[in-house]
Amino acid sequence: MRQAIRRSDSPGSRRRDRPDRGRRWAAALGVGALVVTGGGLLAGPAQASATASVAVDFPTHCIPPAIAGIPPIDGTTSAEITVDNAAPKVGDTVTVTYTVVKPAASNPVDLALPADIMTPTGKVTVGGAQSADVTVAGPKKNEPVPGKGDFPSFSMTGTFTVTAPGEITLSPGDYNIHTGYIMELDTPCTVTDPPAPVSQTIIATDGGGQVNERAIQLGTASGAAGEPVTVTGSKFTAGASVTLAGRAGDAGTGDTATATADGSGGFTGQLTVTDPATGPASSRSKERAGTRPRARAPRPTPSPQAAARSRTAARS
Repeated sequence: MRQAIRRSDSPGSRRRDRPDRGRRWAAALGVGALVVTGGGLLAGPAQASATASVAVDFPTHCIPPAIAGIPPIDGTTSAEITVDNAAPKVGDTVTVTYTVVKPAASNPVDLALPADIMTPTGKVTVGGAQSADVTVAGPKKNEPVPGKGDFPSFSMTGTFTVTAPGEITLSPGDYNIHTGYIMELDTPCTVTDPPAPVSQTIIATDGGGQVNERAIQLGTASGAAGEPVTVTGSKFTAGASVTLAGRAGDAGTGDTATATADGSGGFTGQLTVTDPATGPASSRSKERAGTRPRARAPRPTPSPQAAARSRTAARS
């Protein structure tokens, strides 16, 4: 009876079944890079986040009432924009507060102004994911102003509806100071070179969670373990400390590197991958990092006489 001869896979086929270690960790890193910003909490692929409001200065052209008999005033306004919701969803209404910390104009007349005779109005410029001018107004409220003295700080509020997801910027716009004492007078002030600097940035979503506008890219798609990989990122928080780490499934590995985002939110760093755990297939591989399976020497080809003897033995 003919005996079944069991054939084993050839060394070459076994080598093809074992993926190259260098390609495995590089591909995994491209998908599973982690980032840490600011507070140092390890997180998944970073989400864009709203920034705290900041006071900004911008050149302003103000026109005093004609009765004052003085020329236009070219000065600097210090202002700040704040919101009641820095992470709204599309369709939400956001309340905006425009605070003029230091107006460019002052009381144009020698006559002192009593309290609560100023009524400010203005505009907030919306940019980024959507564009609009938000009308804001403040109450008739102020501290007494001496003749030719500086106008005090004042705040104005308004609302707008979010119409698109993404990063929305808010900048102070033109404003007007109306005084109602003895006579009604206006001092309009316009932004000399609009738009003014951004004072507040918010991130709007479509209801499915925060919008991730940050991006990470690798300088190479493959490489041997132990080689550095150049990693670049964009749209991070300016000046933020960024940590890159390899991943094995949902867990981080021991491969880490740090970089600092520049003023535009970009960074370039290098991550050296040496941890055998890095990569989705590494837990199934028994190869040491940086090594490849050894090729076995091929078996000699039997002579025709030896082959014939083997066939004769098989029939018996």
